Amino acid sequence: MSFKSWFVTDTEEGAPAPAVEQTQSNTTKFPTTETASQPSSFSFPTTPTPSPTQTYAPVGVSQEHLNNALEVYEKGFDSLNQPGYDFYEFYQAIMNAGVDNPQIYQMAFMMGAGMDKTITKDKLVEQSNFYVAEINKVYNEYVAKGNAKKEETISLKTNENQSLVGELDLMRQQMDALKTQIIDRETKLQAIDGKYGPKLQEIEGKLAANDMAKNKVIQSIEQVKNGIVINLK
Repeated sequence: MSFKSWFVTDTEEGAPAPAVEQTQSNTTKFPTTETASQPSSFSFPTTPTPSPTQTYAPVGVSQEHLNNALEVYEKGFDSLNQPGYDFYEFYQAIMNAGVDNPQIYQMAFMMGAGMDKTITKDKLVEQSNFYVAEINKVYNEYVAKGNAKKEETISLKTNENQSLVGELDLMRQQMDALKTQIIDRETKLQAIDGKYGPKLQEIEGKLAANDMAKNKVIQSIEQVKNGIVINLK
């Protein structure tokens, strides 16, 4: 499991992460994919203890994301293990036997000194600083990539939001203009009878007068025609 599921980079899926700069002799790198933890030939003889209590994610943090992140850092810590006995083996012994038990530190130190005569308190502290520094390097890289991805996502969101707001504003303007046109047409429709009524009345009046005038003239002509037929021999 790697942070690739959160922070997409230009590297192809499954490509190895860049090697972490070392302050000690051999070259190591922080894993970005699932790798088997490097087995250690050193162990602290203790009664098997239950696995450490699970770290529960706070509100707002996915438990799955937290578990995956912890797995990445734990495997990364394993991959940094230096040859021979050093702080890594001392750390494993303490974590397995009891981190809050002062006697365990003395017993682990005595066992480590039996494997490496050069082991000292200061040397263990110095070696622990090496592991902390290497893990912080990877952490800072992940934070930089995550923040870059966050800024990219915010930019995409802002651009899409502005585009949609602009489209809605234009549509509202067009809707307002259409409403104005509808009101105008409704007003004209209501006034159409008043506009054409007088003209129609005038035309109909002229048609009626035309009928009356024609009928009157025809009637008088017919009257004279009948008079001719009757009165002339």
